[in-house]
Amino acid sequence: MLIVVLCLTLGYYSYQTSSKEIINKVSTTNLGIIKEVDNNIVMLQKNIADWVTVFSLASEVQSQLQSNLGTSNELETTLYSGSSASMMNQMLLTRNFDYLALYGKGPTPLFQVSTDDSSGANQFIHIQESPIYRKTEELNGASYWFPLTDDNNVFIQNNRNEKIGMSRIVRNVSDGSTIGFIFVGINQNTIRNLYLKNLHDQDHGIVILDQTGYPLLKAGKDFFSSNNPDLSFTATRQQSESGSMIINSNGEKLLLSYSGINENGWSILYAVPLASLTQELSSIKVFVIVLILACLLLSIPFMFILTSILTAPLRQLLLSMKRFQNGHFDERVDIKYRDEIGELSRGYNSMVANIKALIDDAYVLQLKEKEAELKALQSQINPHFLYNMLDTIFWEAEAAGQSRISEMIVNLSRLFRLSLNRGKSFTNVKKEKELIELYLSLQQMRFKDLLEYRVDIADEIEPYVILKLILQPFIENALIHGIERKRGGGIVSVSGSLQGDTLRFVIEDNGPGMDAATIQRILAEPADSDVYTGQETSGYAIQNVNARLRHYYKEGYQLNYESKLGQGTRVEIIVPAIPDTQEEPHV
Repeated sequence: MLIVVLCLTLGYYSYQTSSKEIINKVSTTNLGIIKEVDNNIVMLQKNIADWVTVFSLASEVQSQLQSNLGTSNELETTLYSGSSASMMNQMLLTRNFDYLALYGKGPTPLFQVSTDDSSGANQFIHIQESPIYRKTEELNGASYWFPLTDDNNVFIQNNRNEKIGMSRIVRNVSDGSTIGFIFVGINQNTIRNLYLKNLHDQDHGIVILDQTGYPLLKAGKDFFSSNNPDLSFTATRQQSESGSMIINSNGEKLLLSYSGINENGWSILYAVPLASLTQELSSIKVFVIVLILACLLLSIPFMFILTSILTAPLRQLLLSMKRFQNGHFDERVDIKYRDEIGELSRGYNSMVANIKALIDDAYVLQLKEKEAELKALQSQINPHFLYNMLDTIFWEAEAAGQSRISEMIVNLSRLFRLSLNRGKSFTNVKKEKELIELYLSLQQMRFKDLLEYRVDIADEIEPYVILKLILQPFIENALIHGIERKRGGGIVSVSGSLQGDTLRFVIEDNGPGMDAATIQRILAEPADSDVYTGQETSGYAIQNVNARLRHYYKEGYQLNYESKLGQGTRVEIIVPAIPDTQEEPHV
């Protein structure tokens, strides 16, 4: 991504720099074109002005204007037959203009010529009332150039083409008095074909503005609009101003070059679409972008392949670690390379070997020792032997008429069978409830009237599974440290209920209670794994239950003690509510 960003930045900078350089060079070229157009227009104005000057000073014209007695036909005949014939023939050959009308004192022109079928010269009285005539008078014999529009056309009744007009006062060569008025019209197409040829097309536009900023002539691409704010400078431009700028016209960006005002008050605008100048650069820009995208797309599969090759040893190492966590202590990783990952794999293999050796030396040996001890104990206390002996004692008691002894033997036998639970670590609440009731009934036979108990475990939680023998040690603790030490006996109550997704069991007694130090000692982990003996056996049983709860339920259980001296003890056990769907649930 950094390379892509860098390439795009350099590409953008190169594009902008090249584009700016091209625009600067094209601007210089365009200013040269404007200079050529300006020279051509100045030459046009000069040629027409010079010809009109020669024409108005001709003796035939001066004579007719001073006498104002001749007609149009007489002056035309005189001009083409006298000394002025060469001048008139030059006008016909060069055709610098397309319409000419010469007025004297009379209402109609003394001389009129049209080369584009325009006809119908207006009377002189209407011309004298126009602003153009007044402006012409103010120039005192100089030429006045203006666009001939429908609004200001007081010269030709049937004008066939768009024209640029020029008017001038004709003076008497003897005393300088005004003796006539001359109007010349040049078709805009004539100017385009003769003076702007090959300088404009559909992509290159030329506009000639008069001294007020009004467009006299447009050629090629139409881009000028008086409402365009980018062209507002044309109304306030200075004599020496010329240059180039980028403008917006009809949603298109144009490179506009402009000239200063010439001696006749005209200025020239030349516009070229910016897109045509940077077209080749744009194709290069698109090519670079496409090339970068193609490289990115091609690099994606290559990147995945390369990443897969580089990370394959790490994935292999991770899978081996997961198998090791699940108890496969013979794990080893194949080492193919001598890079950093290879060094890590060698360290991992060494660590696994050391851990396995420690497990073999400690944990496995300890398990085998415990297994041997358990088998030895089981061989000494054979359940079938114990059941048979209890059954023999039961029938002997029945034969002797000792029904109380018989009941105790039956309850003890059932209690023993429930305690073994076929060697399983979990049992359901119903069996645990039965075990508690048998245990308390046997204890009641022992304590007689000194013990009163209540078992209130809700029927709805009987199908749920709990760790076996987690309630009996607390009941035993309540009897030994509570009821036995209280004069006059006491009460032990056991309750169980479902609260959300947990099972809540409470064992309470009204014995003498315990202080905080005793509770802390009972709940503390034993210093070693040796079985407590003597009077401390009950304390060990509580610690054993706490350790089993922690082992099986991890952080998902709670064991809370509440006790005050002289007020009894309350134990609360909260474990997850697990439905009886499997023999050994995974907690």
